[in-house]
Amino acid sequence: MTLSARQRQKKLEKKKKKRQLVKGTGSTAVAMTAKAANYAKFPIYECLVPGNLFESGLGTIFLTRRPPSGEIAISAFVVDVFCLGVKNAFFKLASEQEYQSTIKPRLVETHEGQQIENTHPSCVRKIIEGAVDYAAALGFSYHRDYKNARDIFGDIDASACPVKYDFGQEGKPMYIRGPNESVSQAKRIVAQLDRRCGEGNFHYLVGLDDGIQG
Repeated sequence: MTLSARQRQKKLEKKKKKRQLVKGTGSTAVAMTAKAANYAKFPIYECLVPGNLFESGLGTIFLTRRPPSGEIAISAFVVDVFCLGVKNAFFKLASEQEYQSTIKPRLVETHEGQQIENTHPSCVRKIIEGAVDYAAALGFSYHRDYKNARDIFGDIDASACPVKYDFGQEGKPMYIRGPNESVSQAKRIVAQLDRRCGEGNFHYLVGLDDGIQG
């Protein structure tokens, strides 16, 4: 599958902005000092999912709870529903003011004003865990901080979500190289897809100068 140079550059710029969302909300070392499991019993505050997630393939999902302290407990997941599953994740505590004035607006900004939907927690969990399972079937693991971030789910029942989500693109895995993935990493990912799926059974998109255009 090929795209024009302009389309490809636009996709890469979108990916870069999504990565900056995670970087802009605090370092992983700081964010991960708190355990998400300690906040899993508190009421859901809101759950945010990009409305076009299954069209673009990549987006940041928030699942938040509100403890009695008044802070907002945030688990965020950069999810690739086309291929790689959870590519980044973090857990963070923030004041409600910081969440509403900085963190949440940044999420909207990285998705270029596209609709961010407040989604039922069961469906949020179903999307995230479905993406992880889809990636695992292709031989890809989740981000190292996913285990902590997912503990915020608590007793949310993914099976209660009535929506059916189809991962991949048009029935096949679709790998789009992100701005933080080197050429050698992209080649390894494509090679893994070739081993697992076989030639012609997946799509991929990388730079024209990388020597592995799909």
